[in-house]
Amino acid sequence: MTECTVHQAAEAFIGHLRESGKKERTLYTYRKDLDVVESFFGADRQLAEIRLPQVGKFYKSDLLLKLPDGKERAERTVAKTVRVFRMMMVWAMESGRIEELPLPKSTPMGHSRVKESSDEQPNG
Repeated sequence: MTECTVHQAAEAFIGHLRESGKKERTLYTYRKDLDVVESFFGADRQLAEIRLPQVGKFYKSDLLLKLPDGKERAERTVAKTVRVFRMMMVWAMESGRIEELPLPKSTPMGHSRVKESSDEQPNG
């Protein structure tokens, strides 16, 4: 397992997406989503230290659910931020940065492009 802060993981994940051909606009919006993640967990926190209860708190946090002026964020926006966080964590596990996914069962897993491009067959 590679030691890696939340900020380092976010930067490496964006670099990975850039190399895989994502458009700059997509990278920009994903980076903004990851800024929310960094603000909640702390940019200098070790990614491997993030645990399930903290992720649950993030999913319920005002930082995720509300705009700076206190108004509710659009449900689509919240869902996208959660999806980008999930994608980064799955990528971090697959790239050896973390050993297990600290994601609640309620996290929609969907099909990430990382999984689709791998040689693994889906389970079940």
